[in-house]
Amino acid sequence: MNNELLSHTVAAIRYRLTRGVAQTSDGFGEYKVSAHTRTPNEIINHMTDLALKATMMVEEGHFNSPAPTQLTFEKEVARFNESLTALSRVLEAKELDASLAKKLLQGPVLDMATHVGQIAMLNGLNGNKVPKENYFAADMKNSHPEE
Repeated sequence: MNNELLSHTVAAIRYRLTRGVAQTSDGFGEYKVSAHTRTPNEIINHMTDLALKATMMVEEGHFNSPAPTQLTFEKEVARFNESLTALSRVLEAKELDASLAKKLLQGPVLDMATHVGQIAMLNGLNGNKVPKENYFAADMKNSHPEE
């Protein structure tokens, strides 16, 4: 049960990010609201780091993984999706105790969810409003962009 809810949350993050970046304009990855905010590239790079660290915690019991280097926007999104796939696979392979599942949820997993909202908001501020959707009825089983 612990892994099922975490896995579903990871699928929802993937689904929402896919929708949030579906209509981006050229240069969106470098879009910056102010000198005090991250670009979409920086945010997605951080999200990849969170997914990699969560995977490392499940597999090896620690968060010690090197921060990924920054890529172009399209490559950042692709790498983030790959890191979510790796996290999903490890969640399928290893049953977590409730304590670790809660810590992963309150830490890296919900941090990724927060950043998905930031990406959608930045996309809207950049002139590409994310279309309305009934997320309650969305099919998370088919959340991977390549499926």
